[in-house]
Amino acid sequence: MKYQQEHTLAIRLKTCGRFLHYQVGGKAGQQRILMRLQSHEQTTQKELQDVLEISSGALSEILQKMEDSGLILRTKSTEDKRQVDLLLTPEGRDTAHSVEQHYHRTLETMFECLSAEQKDQLEETLGILTAHLDEIKNDPAFAQNLENCCLK
Repeated sequence: MKYQQEHTLAIRLKTCGRFLHYQVGGKAGQQRILMRLQSHEQTTQKELQDVLEISSGALSEILQKMEDSGLILRTKSTEDKRQVDLLLTPEGRDTAHSVEQHYHRTLETMFECLSAEQKDQLEETLGILTAHLDEIKNDPAFAQNLENCCLK
């Protein structure tokens, strides 16, 4: 097979991505929101949408579930009535703390098989790869290539 190594690398990256999604995720949207609100006391819904790169509709749906569960409060901004401020409730702060602890334990366990040098090397290699992926993702010719060759 001509692209055997690239295929193997892609499968291994996908496996790592799935592990992270399910072990640090499940309700990844809620977890990311909880951790963001914990580190940034008060945030507007628009700021959260921009930081997490999520659509307003998807974010509204997640926030409604979190509000119904008693994890967050949504209030009109005192500075700009068009904005909605988000705050963690006491239960939300406790949940965010638990989520953060679980996240750190997962990362420690996930990378315990690597030496410090291997972690440095992996970080550098993935940095190069993600920078390249950002470049090709924004290249109209690349996106157009897939549509033209396969998705007619």
